[in-house]
Amino acid sequence: MQKAPTLYVHVFALALLSTTVCAREKGGVRFMEPYAVEGLGVGAPVVPGSWQYRRYKCQPSEQYQSSIVCRFNEMKDGASNAITILHLYNNIVTYINKSVSPAFFTRQEIERELTRLSTQFGNAPQIRMSRAGVIATWGDIELQPLHPRALSALAGGDNPKLGFLVDYLMNFHQSAREGLPVYRLAGGKGFVWVARFARPGQNGMLRFLAADPSRMEQTSAQFHPVGEEPAEPPPPAPGVSRVPGPESKQDATSWGSGFFISASGSVVTNAHVVEGCDRPWIIAGSGAPEPARVIARDSANDLALLKSEIKPPSTASLRAGVRIGEEIAVFGYPLVGLLSTKGNFTVGNVSALAGLNDDTRYIQISAPVQPGNSGGPVLDRNGGVIGVVVSKLNVLKIAATTQDVAQNVNFAIKATVLMNFLDVNGVRYATSNATQPMASADLAEHAKAMSTLVRCDR
Repeated sequence: MQKAPTLYVHVFALALLSTTVCAREKGGVRFMEPYAVEGLGVGAPVVPGSWQYRRYKCQPSEQYQSSIVCRFNEMKDGASNAITILHLYNNIVTYINKSVSPAFFTRQEIERELTRLSTQFGNAPQIRMSRAGVIATWGDIELQPLHPRALSALAGGDNPKLGFLVDYLMNFHQSAREGLPVYRLAGGKGFVWVARFARPGQNGMLRFLAADPSRMEQTSAQFHPVGEEPAEPPPPAPGVSRVPGPESKQDATSWGSGFFISASGSVVTNAHVVEGCDRPWIIAGSGAPEPARVIARDSANDLALLKSEIKPPSTASLRAGVRIGEEIAVFGYPLVGLLSTKGNFTVGNVSALAGLNDDTRYIQISAPVQPGNSGGPVLDRNGGVIGVVVSKLNVLKIAATTQDVAQNVNFAIKATVLMNFLDVNGVRYATSNATQPMASADLAEHAKAMSTLVRCDR
């Protein structure tokens, strides 16, 4: 294969970047994470809100539960660089991939690069070769060949939704049509390096990825074998109920809470608060109802974004980090028609850093919430928003099972999940850097100024 020196220097430099190690601390001993791409190692955290993260377009993954997929593309020195990151809702990276095209190299250069990587990883790779290219793997990662039914679907142009795939051509449909194998990621943590040979009408290409498939939880409804019926979706977790007002299709009006995220009138609430809503309204302070429209919804994470013409007196600042045990407050509009329509302020603590079944999208809070609190802000003592109220434990169902009454077991969506949602929809937001605790009365006024009652007419 012909080599283009200038491009080769660029591509080889990228290969060096792909395996930059990450220093970490474990048990007081400093060690290096070998499986990394662009300096970001598997198991390392991303930082939502950072300028690096904001370069990526992120959205909830359709194929991996509790995960966000982020993508970034750029042209540099005549080559296209595409980077994909998958991270959990607690921001821990489980997959990072970089593809570079075009790439020019010789077989001898491939051998030298595999030798260099083997020295870094401390062991020889498992190598697969075909007429189209080379695939090398290190660590505990496994490449499982796709079932013939899945290959047939790919050859026909369908997407069997089997997660992240690896092939020689870096074109799964073309590989399937040419009878070349296509693999899906399995096993544990490891590194994959792929070189696609150049051939008439097709340039060479490089791909390298670090991943830990054991932490990439697959969405069962989408990962059924091709040709078989998918399994029934799992039922909702027992004993959990959302906390809006009346929400059935037969009810003419339902109520929830929300808060302003921008000075232009954008409001955050829960998706279920505006589910089936023909006409949403925003009622801020003592003002009259103002019409709004739903501009984005994420049913998987129960978030919605509304747009109104209201100029709010205050907007929320989001805080990504949260600690178990810290004091928090909740503001919302529970039990409209029974309690005050001017808002309700309660206090409590962060009880746990995950929801039911260790779902890391949520925090558990002890601040009392009632129907109508859904979509309201959860604030730290400095006034930063760390979550969005979403659900509470159904004490009657739990009592019937355990013969005990659970008290103040409520849940909120983490601010990091909200940040991802806003990033995907191009909404700018402020982050909280306040360090001075506020008196309870001042915190209540601060929360009230940013909050709003959400009315849904059906």
